[in-house]
Amino acid sequence: MARKRTGRKSDAEARIERLTWALLVLAFAIFQLLADEGTRALPNWFIPASGAAVLLGSGLYQYTRRWRVSPVTWIAGSVMLFFTLVNLYVNPGANFLGISMVVFFAVIIFGLVTNET
Repeated sequence: MARKRTGRKSDAEARIERLTWALLVLAFAIFQLLADEGTRALPNWFIPASGAAVLLGSGLYQYTRRWRVSPVTWIAGSVMLFFTLVNLYVNPGANFLGISMVVFFAVIIFGLVTNET
């Protein structure tokens, strides 16, 4: 007999969403820890690429489990992928650190307020 979905997330689903948020914060923390007084040890595309990998990877993982994935996850991951491609192919000197942090913050706040990411 199939169980009815009550709208409440399973513990596993909630755990994956919290892990997604933690990985977004960790990517930024690694970038900041490897900073050396004005110079960066990592290329400009690191933050948007790591954000794209985390968000799109999380979305795909949740989708394959037949869990609901918020459109915000797909949109934010796609925006991060776009910034990565701009950094790699159009303007390697572009710095998307600030806007990437805004996107990370928005994803986390949206997830906390709506209980889905």
